[in-house]
Amino acid sequence: MLKNTKQLCNPATAFIAGVVFGVLGGLLIINYAFEEDSQYLTADPYDTEYHVHADFHIVINDTLVNLDDDMFQTTSEQTLHPDAHLHDNNSDVKHIHAEEITFAEFLGSLSIQLTNDCITLDNKYCADEANQLTMYVNDEVYVSDISSYIPDDNDRILVHFGANDTDLEVIQSLLDAVPDDSCYYSGTCPERGIAPDESCGLTCKL
Repeated sequence: MLKNTKQLCNPATAFIAGVVFGVLGGLLIINYAFEEDSQYLTADPYDTEYHVHADFHIVINDTLVNLDDDMFQTTSEQTLHPDAHLHDNNSDVKHIHAEEITFAEFLGSLSIQLTNDCITLDNKYCADEANQLTMYVNDEVYVSDISSYIPDDNDRILVHFGANDTDLEVIQSLLDAVPDDSCYYSGTCPERGIAPDESCGLTCKL
């Protein structure tokens, strides 16, 4: 019995076993490291990027403000704000790439000034005894400080200036007209299709 034990502990046998286990262990380590590297190689570097989209309309005395013009668009040659923009002549969906950017700040980059009481484009429109300035977010009146509102992803926003006695049915029709397209760009409604290619430079990457 003791003799058999010595045979099992033969140095040559132990050496071969050590080599085999060493090779197997090395292969396991290399395979694990490769898998870890592969995860980093295939991961989308933009997965953690802050990228919020929201639909919006601005209506002044029953007239929709058109922001499709090139002067309001961000392109590879024109940057109006480093972290918030419109592009591809789509004035309905805004893109925001940094936290704490208010809706008012975004509009400011388009030369539109928005406060709790006034909105200024070519002319200044302020609430008074006959007119009101109201902002709606997701069909609800926004009752907090308008100038400090920070959009959430897929918000639908309506800024309306008009007579105090504007018919509620008119308001509802304006709310219904605000698009619901930001989800395309956020990738939150894949069942509806995918967003068109974006052509405003690197900042438009999802």
